[in-house]
Amino acid sequence: MKYIIFALVFSLTTAAETVHITTGQWPPYVDRHREDQGCTAQLIRDAFALHGIRVRFVFMPWQRAYEEGKKTEFIGSAYWYYNEKRASEYIYTSFPITSEVSHFYHLDTLAFEFNSYADLKPYRLLINKGLTYPDLLWQAIKEHEIEVMEATYTTKNLQFLLRRRTDIIILDEQTEREYAKALPDSDLKRLVRQPKPAFFNQGFLLINQHSEKYARVFNQSVRKLMSDATYQEKYKANCSAINDY
Repeated sequence: MKYIIFALVFSLTTAAETVHITTGQWPPYVDRHREDQGCTAQLIRDAFALHGIRVRFVFMPWQRAYEEGKKTEFIGSAYWYYNEKRASEYIYTSFPITSEVSHFYHLDTLAFEFNSYADLKPYRLLINKGLTYPDLLWQAIKEHEIEVMEATYTTKNLQFLLRRRTDIIILDEQTEREYAKALPDSDLKRLVRQPKPAFFNQGFLLINQHSEKYARVFNQSVRKLMSDATYQEKYKANCSAINDY
């Protein structure tokens, strides 16, 4: 761990290059309000720092972040779950940097029990523009004519729910925990998390087609970071439970 810290400090003091990466708000992983801009943002920054590269994150709505990340002024976008369309438009880096468990959340006045996506049929489901949802969920939405509402910012999800503008929302466990910190106890008591996960996903840094060399740099560097047991355990404890490297 001491070597990793020394390498990061030395690389930053001698950094000769700065790259820009688009991202959106999804605490605690990427968060414009934190000094480190989120625990996953810090991992990405640490990885590139090993090669003397500084990273600046540009926050914007997720859908826009995805499109802007393709442009030459950026090297890519952080971070995204896998789907085939993205794999055709970006270069997926080799190692997942988050492993996330998402749940359905609703108010305690709603008699909802989740066993399959078909159970969503009588309710209004909120989804966020630009985020990734399983194909099976989209199929159920179409097959069962589930009413879908769209929101641009995940920061608004809990408020949509509390104001009864939707019936059910989807959030990652840790993201819900972060957003819930801003709520009074009276509102927290109204929230119900379905015990069965809605879905599981892993997040990856995407590198655009103009910047292929940075995918190799990141793959090499993140493997080096995670080869340090102390760094890896700290990341798992403070950010995301990921597979061993």
